[in-house]
Amino acid sequence: MIGTKLLASVLALGVVGGGAVGVHAIQPEKSIQPTSTVNQEETATEEKQDSNEQAKLQKEASITQDEATKTVLAQYQGGTIKQVELEDEDGSVVYGVDVVSKDGKSYDVKVDAKTGKITKAEDDNENGNEADDHDKEVNDDNTAENN
Repeated sequence: MIGTKLLASVLALGVVGGGAVGVHAIQPEKSIQPTSTVNQEETATEEKQDSNEQAKLQKEASITQDEATKTVLAQYQGGTIKQVELEDEDGSVVYGVDVVSKDGKSYDVKVDAKTGKITKAEDDNENGNEADDHDKEVNDDNTAENN
């Protein structure tokens, strides 16, 4: 008798649950609306401006990206270059080189794109402590000294 009631309860629950699933399945899905839109024309214009700016900077550079990379690796022997970007820094054309030294510290090094000399090296390690953030200015002999 208990087995029959239990079986009847399970079957009733299955019918009701199956019906609920069936009703949900036939309801039309709501279309997903984007929360923000990206104007493709604006994106294309920005990319064109970036490429025009890069072309202008490249014309002003006297050294290549490879030469800038070699200069940085000579200073940070055993380091690994993560990114190199030609940029305008305060009116000067420089290669911004992200390098990780052999001891695992990250630096943002600026190489003058006309002279090939390192002009600045900033400690890029994000440890939240400004006292440990060492900006380095570079002497004429291409050696860095802490400020």
